Amino acid sequence: MIESLLKLREATPQDSRKLNDFFTSIPTLGAIEIKISREEHFFSFYQRLGLPYKTYILEDGDEILGTASFLIRDLKFKQRQIRLAQACDLRISPNRKAILSWAKYFHPLLEKVRKDEACDAFITSINQTETQAMNAFIHPKLKRAHQPLYSLARSYNLVSVHGFYPWDSKPNKNIFVRAYKSSDKEQLVEYLNSQALGHDFLPAELQENVADFINRSLIYSWSQFLIAFDAESKIIGCVQPISSSLLQDYLPQDYNPQAHNFRQFLKMAQWLRFGRRLTRPFSRTRKQEALHFRLLHFLAASHPEVLKALIAASYKTSKQNEFLIYAYEKNDFRKRPPRGSVFAEIPYGLYSIETHGRDILPELSLLNSCPAWLDFIWF
Repeated sequence: MIESLLKLREATPQDSRKLNDFFTSIPTLGAIEIKISREEHFFSFYQRLGLPYKTYILEDGDEILGTASFLIRDLKFKQRQIRLAQACDLRISPNRKAILSWAKYFHPLLEKVRKDEACDAFITSINQTETQAMNAFIHPKLKRAHQPLYSLARSYNLVSVHGFYPWDSKPNKNIFVRAYKSSDKEQLVEYLNSQALGHDFLPAELQENVADFINRSLIYSWSQFLIAFDAESKIIGCVQPISSSLLQDYLPQDYNPQAHNFRQFLKMAQWLRFGRRLTRPFSRTRKQEALHFRLLHFLAASHPEVLKALIAASYKTSKQNEFLIYAYEKNDFRKRPPRGSVFAEIPYGLYSIETHGRDILPELSLLNSCPAWLDFIWF
């Protein structure tokens, strides 16, 4: 290995095309092997989120060996506000040189980001069915000197809803769900404030002013809200479905046996008109076709029946090739997949990352009882 050729540097807009090619070439592994494709401008994903970001490239001459990005976030916790760098979009070439080199450079990179961005700590989200990532970061066979420490901060599930069984009961008739009207704004803001109260990982801007947070967003829109009302026209739930293609495309390469069986079941469910099929993988068609789904953000419900009504309405108003995705903590019984829904779940972990010799922040330990605001995680 010629160390002098290796260089870690911050990416620039001129790297966009090269970064896109490298990023898309390496799939994430799990129940579904997926490649992620972005627009021609690689950084548009972060810019649409409206957050400060840093992207770094490890190069060997002109060849990219690895890349990682950090979203800089000011998040509210029960006791205080913390500035976190959310590590995301890590990609490393699947060869020994790249893997060993990245391990050497990652620790000092964390310290550089901490200093430059005045960060208190680091977090990342990991699909726990992605065995390669789990073995590399969470359960490494070899403990290297100055290797960053990963510590579980929260456990949650990513749920995908693909339909509703025809023999199950319909949503409660006393719950009325409709699209947002301008006259709902004051009551909706009040409701969102009450739902956000007491959550950890809450964006500081959201806590300070819900209306301004939504008005400034390039992703959220008042008109996209679906709102649940009770018989007295009081808001009892809400949700904002967001199209997956708004930010990036998710290209399935292959399904593991369990996911393949579920895909086959969904083909039958679509034929019987109570479900929607999953996109065929590249391994079968030799064509790159994207998954189509909607992320459910601002999902709040006062009761499981309200959640069912909101998800049913989101499903009904989505396109015929779309399914729904949302995240919930395992101990939040109100957000468990609705009874009668055709769904799948993938376990995820929100992990704190700390450099050698530093302690994990108490707010990022599993000892906390406050629920987490999971909308800040993008998949």
